[in-house]
Amino acid sequence: MKAHIFDGSPAGDPTGTRIAEILKQQLAAKGYETEHLVLHDKRLDYCKGCFQCWLKTPGICIIDDDNRELSRKLMSGDLAIFLTPVAYGAYSPELKRMLDHVIANISPFFVRVNGETHHRKRYERYPDMMVIGWLDQPDTVQEAMFNHLAWRNTINFHSPRRSWGIVDRSADTAKLSTQLETLVQKLENTTTSIQETLPRIATPEGAMRPPRKVLLLNGSPRMAKSSSAALGGYLTEQLNLLNIETDTIHIYSALHDKNKLQAMLEEIDNADLCILAFPLYIDSIPAPVLALMHTIRKRRTGKPSHGAFTAIANCGFIESAQNEHALASCAAFARASGFQWMGSIAIGGGEGLVQKKSLNEQGGPLIPYKKALERVAKALAVGNPVPEEARRQLGKPFVPAWIYRFAGSRNWKKQARHNGIIDQIDARPYERAAS
Repeated sequence: MKAHIFDGSPAGDPTGTRIAEILKQQLAAKGYETEHLVLHDKRLDYCKGCFQCWLKTPGICIIDDDNRELSRKLMSGDLAIFLTPVAYGAYSPELKRMLDHVIANISPFFVRVNGETHHRKRYERYPDMMVIGWLDQPDTVQEAMFNHLAWRNTINFHSPRRSWGIVDRSADTAKLSTQLETLVQKLENTTTSIQETLPRIATPEGAMRPPRKVLLLNGSPRMAKSSSAALGGYLTEQLNLLNIETDTIHIYSALHDKNKLQAMLEEIDNADLCILAFPLYIDSIPAPVLALMHTIRKRRTGKPSHGAFTAIANCGFIESAQNEHALASCAAFARASGFQWMGSIAIGGGEGLVQKKSLNEQGGPLIPYKKALERVAKALAVGNPVPEEARRQLGKPFVPAWIYRFAGSRNWKKQARHNGIIDQIDARPYERAAS
């Protein structure tokens, strides 16, 4: 049997290597051959959110870097182990950068799992999965958030057996070995009925001083042509109509340019309110947005609290509740970074609702959503948090779930036929490795 350890430790953190060495010994006793893969040493670009791994090169990311080899190893193994420090109840940017590419290993077509919309299997078999995290200090809320995220991932990764948990990075070798052995035993005794509850999203912290300058941070790799840009843009347009200055920065455009990154950080410093709009990637926040969050928090450490923060998440599933973990992470980030948390918005079926157009160009099903965003703008403009009534409206599905799944799957086929790969859309490029 083969186990792969995907180590999401940041450079300079030896915790992953220490855990990997202990796991190698424990798993060898159970018949596993183990390979330790340190992700910060790999050449990994950020996922582009282009879906070409479904519609142009089915099952293979179009980005030709180490993500392909990592996916091959993932699918060739019997057990995938993910190691990560935990911040805001989420994974490290290093681990998330790899996981965002794993979407290529599942099908674009929808299936119903436990009453929710998910993606169908691409392969007949998937590896068992363990997710092991560590915290700088004990935090029951973050631990519960981490457990919830790991559980959600095992659903979308179709893991037959699964295990997850937090270990004490400062423990001596004997204690740490015992903690890891418990997680290995949990893997062997798991059942598919295991569920983890997400702690309630932090409630807004009350009124703030009415903002004079609002900054929209678009966390979609599609930048201006994204659902995130359309949703966040409509909100900032409404704020403009209320005589509030707004600006927009596309996070991806600043990632590889030090000058642009510095300018973005300075704009964040000067904003009275930051609005983060992003798509859901693998049940959580996209890797580059997570990386920016870490940079912002480090920059603000030790400085007086300033500014407020709100977030808009949209996902490709019709159930808006699938965004809730990512938004809980946003709330945790805001408070850890000295922002006043002003609440959040969760939208299901984002691209199906927005259809890659400005909201100003659309009516019909979008009318109640636009009106709800207008209510949000009016509240934020006077310093009030996102109104709960508007949040509920924005979270409602715009069509019944079964219609969304049917129409979505039909649309994937239509695009695949247009691209001339309809007979390849279910390709299994790593089938030999997985067999």
